[in-house]
Amino acid sequence: MGRHGWPKSTGSKARYGPAAMENMRQAVAAGGWRPTPELIEQLMGFPPGWTSIDSKPSATPSSPTSPNTSAASSLTTTKASDLMTPARLHLVTDQPQPTTSKETTGGPLWDVPVPLTGPSTAPPPFPADVFPTWLRDMVTGVARFTQTDPAMAGTLAVAVLSACAGGRLEVEPVPGWREPVNVFAAVIAGPGERKSPVHRTMTAPLFSAQSTLAEAVRPRIAEASALRDIADRQAEQAKAQAAKATDPGKRDEAAAEAVAAAISAEAITVPGLPRLIVDDATPEALIGLMAANGGRMAIISDEGGIFDTLAGRYSGAPNLDPYLKGHAGQPMSNERQTREGATVDKPALTVCVMAQPSVLRKFGGNTELAGRGLPARFLFALPRSLAGYRAVDTPPILETVTAGYRRRVHDLAATLADREDPAVVVLTEEAGRVRRAAAEQVEAELRPGGSLYDMREWGNKLSGATLRLAGLLHVAHHPADAWRCPIDADRMADAVRLAEFFAAHYRAALTTIGSDTAIEHARYVLGVLTTKGMSTFTRRELHRKVSRRLPKSDEVSAVLAELAALGWVRNGPDGRYELHPRAVAEDPESVDTLTPVPTGDVSAAHSTSEGVNAPR
Repeated sequence: MGRHGWPKSTGSKARYGPAAMENMRQAVAAGGWRPTPELIEQLMGFPPGWTSIDSKPSATPSSPTSPNTSAASSLTTTKASDLMTPARLHLVTDQPQPTTSKETTGGPLWDVPVPLTGPSTAPPPFPADVFPTWLRDMVTGVARFTQTDPAMAGTLAVAVLSACAGGRLEVEPVPGWREPVNVFAAVIAGPGERKSPVHRTMTAPLFSAQSTLAEAVRPRIAEASALRDIADRQAEQAKAQAAKATDPGKRDEAAAEAVAAAISAEAITVPGLPRLIVDDATPEALIGLMAANGGRMAIISDEGGIFDTLAGRYSGAPNLDPYLKGHAGQPMSNERQTREGATVDKPALTVCVMAQPSVLRKFGGNTELAGRGLPARFLFALPRSLAGYRAVDTPPILETVTAGYRRRVHDLAATLADREDPAVVVLTEEAGRVRRAAAEQVEAELRPGGSLYDMREWGNKLSGATLRLAGLLHVAHHPADAWRCPIDADRMADAVRLAEFFAAHYRAALTTIGSDTAIEHARYVLGVLTTKGMSTFTRRELHRKVSRRLPKSDEVSAVLAELAALGWVRNGPDGRYELHPRAVAEDPESVDTLTPVPTGDVSAAHSTSEGVNAPR
């Protein structure tokens, strides 16, 4: 801990806990505390001594700006002497300086506002180039057509591959360790972010393959059903004859015939219609579905209802075994659903949920789910919102791209559905070296101070998740013969990159889970004030702008009190509120807590100058 009870900062990696934030608010509200130059240097990520008037400034001071803002590029070309104007110097020190800057004109000098969320880095874009051309073109095409972040379609593509190959392929990095390739994933996006159109487009081939498999098995179902009906009637007749027999010898013979007929009837199994994908299911029904479909099942939903199921919507205490064991491939059974029960020797469950942030908070905040490690099994993706920057009319996805995607996914799902035992795929020697290097790095990051230390429950599963992703990418690149060839170094390296994407987004998901409602409202209101250019305003004027989200006047007053305590607004001499110049200034350096305007890039495989509707 540093002075004033603040946590010591480490530049852009600083963290602000609830206790530190409360100390901060109380100190600012009391008016008896002002930040020291050393503290400001730590908070802003400046080099030691940069704010000192006597010291010689460095050529290019560092600044913890977001990579998605233009500030990142402007700071790298701005000299320290240009940044250290008298007014700006006062913002980062406690030394008043004469100035005519817009930050001081018309009122007293402003203190440095307290960041609402602490320094953070936006999670990286989805690396769509890890996919082969047929899948990469589909992901980027869906993103352009729906005007959504490729992370949404890209994560669904991973889930679709898992639905095809889960339970039918295993990766063996070393003898004795076999990793299944089914994954759990969650796409977190707000309402109106077009989750349903993306879900419908990406999962369509799975439903088509399911229909194909159903049509192929219908004649067998009809034949087996007829034979079973005949056998049941014969068994009933045999039992009736045995019951009528009066002679002891004939009665024993008739009884034996009745038993044999019953056994013969019971041996005839009528297959059900094959299922590859469902939208939702209770834990008990899920076991039955997997038992009837060779241990495999995929739950891919564009709603967060499955999270409610996991939290115990159908019963007071959630039954997590089908999910925990379905992810790990451990045997499970259910004796409660039917008298005979259902048993799955080697389950392979795929889950992909598209939910809103509020659902994520409820799911991640459930202590029982967290205690049993269920959230740590998910690969989270938090796509950027492009709302407000979307093109109105966009060209459709190329028919050749759509047809190629549907054909390959359909054939892959239908072909692998016929396999009873999973194929085992090994790594090439070079791929093994890539895996070991990545695993060693993961282990190092799990140590105190490492990037995975504060999310060890997820990081402990990262090496296994990377192998699962490698297996799925291998299937995507070799849909016709993935089970016959080893995973090469390129696919293993791509899996490591994809795992790094999910690691960064899991950290962002933790921030969403632990976010405070008051801070969320404060960030929203600050964004409205900045977007609308409301440098001065009354409470009533602000209420009219935010009444949809904050309908009550008391709620607006509470948010203004929060922003005032953190130094973002203050009461002006004319009775109107004033907004801190750092929020209203146009230069990108001044805005340090607001969500950056989305850039034009929609994929890591495309340059930042390519817009979401740029011709391919």
